Amino acid sequence: MFANSGRFFRFISNKDWKADLVVSRVLVPLGVLTLYFISFSRLLPVGVNKVFVTRSGTYVLLITIFLYLVFFAFIKLGRVKPPFRKTSRGSLSAGDLTLLLLPLAPVVQYILNNQDILSPFDSFYVLFVFALFVALFVLLIPILLTIVGSTRTAMFLGLAFAFSITNMAALSRQFAWFEEGDLKIQLAVFSGVLLVSWFLFHLNYQKLLYLLIAAYFLTNSVSQLLARDDGSLTTDLDGTDNKLVTLIGSKEPAVTPSVYLLVYDAYVANETMLAYGIDNRSQEQYLEKLDFQIYPRTYSVGGTSVSTMSRVLNASVDFYGNPRKGVSGDGTVQNLLKGFGYKTYGVFASDHFGRGIVPSYDYSFPSYSSSANTLLKAILLGEFRFTIAFDNVSREQFILEKINLFSEESEDPKFIYMHSNFPTHSQNSGACLPNEVEFFNERLLRANLEMRQDVETIIENDPEAIVIVAGDHGPYLTKNCSSTGDSYDISEISRLDLQDRFGTFLAIRWPTEDFEKFDDITVLQDLFSAVFAYLFQDQRLLESKIEPATLEEETVSGAAVVDGMIEGGVHSGESLFTGGK
Repeated sequence: MFANSGRFFRFISNKDWKADLVVSRVLVPLGVLTLYFISFSRLLPVGVNKVFVTRSGTYVLLITIFLYLVFFAFIKLGRVKPPFRKTSRGSLSAGDLTLLLLPLAPVVQYILNNQDILSPFDSFYVLFVFALFVALFVLLIPILLTIVGSTRTAMFLGLAFAFSITNMAALSRQFAWFEEGDLKIQLAVFSGVLLVSWFLFHLNYQKLLYLLIAAYFLTNSVSQLLARDDGSLTTDLDGTDNKLVTLIGSKEPAVTPSVYLLVYDAYVANETMLAYGIDNRSQEQYLEKLDFQIYPRTYSVGGTSVSTMSRVLNASVDFYGNPRKGVSGDGTVQNLLKGFGYKTYGVFASDHFGRGIVPSYDYSFPSYSSSANTLLKAILLGEFRFTIAFDNVSREQFILEKINLFSEESEDPKFIYMHSNFPTHSQNSGACLPNEVEFFNERLLRANLEMRQDVETIIENDPEAIVIVAGDHGPYLTKNCSSTGDSYDISEISRLDLQDRFGTFLAIRWPTEDFEKFDDITVLQDLFSAVFAYLFQDQRLLESKIEPATLEEETVSGAAVVDGMIEGGVHSGESLFTGGK
């Protein structure tokens, strides 16, 4: 038996051209691929891509070691050292540049989908960086391997690797991955790209391969362009048709106290908290002891921070251009207050509200930064995690900055919009974590402590101010912990699902006791109709209240809230809130 095996190994090893091909087309490319996975497992930030290359690298390393051992066993048992001759291992052609389009197609998709935060330079920069990234694996390294390995094999391995990295964020969104993905799906994508490209090329269908890749790139890019809704980005509206602006006209306010708008992301009223199994009544009682009026039945017409707060600061359902125009300082509210001698301030936990638009507050924190690096990091992570931009400012910096602003004396009245990133919503991957509510509760405790420090500092230094404590939308803790979209039928949407997405929190500390004549508030977007009615001591300004109907119905599978009543779903025809006054 062993004699026969020895003759077999000597037969194989005597075919020196076969040994040469095994080394150049299998062993060397596999060794290079192993280096890709191992090196990127150390270089990539923690996320889906890092977990993918770490897991895959382990398997590829074991396979590579096994094949090397088998090969050397063949050589040793055959007692022949094969002469590795220099053979033609394939040269590059101009058509090979088409291969770059496959890994770049997802990158172009991300760029087109984020035009609201990317400048033309940012878009070019992201595309340029990933063009170099892709070219490194598809062209440069295969060329360098020409002497010892197969250019073509290395090229197609590099193509599959680069596409896996750049396309991972799209897969994460499709399959609701958070921090790690499904290795079976990931390896299926990697293997599919490798095998299809390799077989088409070696079956002399190179032109078909190039055509398919070019067609994929073009159709993907064009479909993203056609799917974009640029209606919200129009700049032909300047806000002069705003009802609040019209009602104010040339009048001057009767009183000009400073106004502090303190927003805690995804903070909701206690009725909603109780439905999660959390009792936050003690925090509301704390605010009431400080003379805050609680408005427990308010909700937002929008379901995200920008869509809610830009409309709050425009006192309108319109954005009047870029959706971030209002939150970045150029809203109707800030501009009116500036005209009345107010100094405006925006202080945020990250640069999320200033992406793609330069803030226009008299003072803002943090300073404006490019969104290109944020997008680059998201693609390398392999997921568009909503917290991705929070690392550019430490929490200590943010807390110190806002406390200093709250304590600072000023001869002019101040308008300060502060937006904290606590307690914040779910991770928004499209699937709830097993302990999603527990995580939210932990963050809520931190938000409550932060809130207490904020209001106590303001009241101590500016006791006659209007202090507004608000939550901008719900924490997304029910169903799939994201927009229900097509995942759930409207018949499955409950009262809690609507509260969980459109519910808000609102508490106001008014300087005087006559506020009840002016605080007619249904949705959070009515807030500044009430504030300006108080400043002008004029109830007619309440006529600027918007229609209290929720927008973005895909958030809850088509269900809506109109004037506090639910339309569609399990509790259609009933009130959004069952308690509170």
